[in-house]
Amino acid sequence: MNSQSPGPGNRRPATSARAVPSSRVVRNSRDRLPALRLPDQRELVAAFTATEHPQTGQPLLTWANTLAHLHRRRHGDPLSTAGIDCRRAEVVELIDRWVSARVTEVRTRRLRADSLGMTIDLMAAAHVHANHLLHHCERVSDDRVHAAWYRLALLADEWTDLVTGAEPMRRKI
Repeated sequence: MNSQSPGPGNRRPATSARAVPSSRVVRNSRDRLPALRLPDQRELVAAFTATEHPQTGQPLLTWANTLAHLHRRRHGDPLSTAGIDCRRAEVVELIDRWVSARVTEVRTRRLRADSLGMTIDLMAAAHVHANHLLHHCERVSDDRVHAAWYRLALLADEWTDLVTGAEPMRRKI
């Protein structure tokens, strides 16, 4: 019987470890981690503006929403800053642990010093600040409004560089 014929005892021969040096043989699809798909910048910004946690099955979007909510609370209640900042640090650590469990070795070497969690937190802060200025400045054309949205755009570009594995340029923000 050849390996192509149906039957319970007929399996295709497994790829030997000798055929591909230093590679782990994956015999079962359950042994593989699912491919990590990080949200793009538009999905993150949408998560920052959502009033409820997005139900996308993407935990990073839920945590991005939580960080934006914490930044809004920080604007509204400056006396609670310490507690809010502790919670933000917990969410950033949660993001970093989740990503590090799923990102390959090659990819982690390409990331810059700031973690993905910290980058999401910076983007959430920039979005909340820009949105606050947009709604509370006398004129939408105010230079502060433009500068705040420009800063968010720079962070969004940096996010794109991080998730695509490109070496991000350090920009002065």
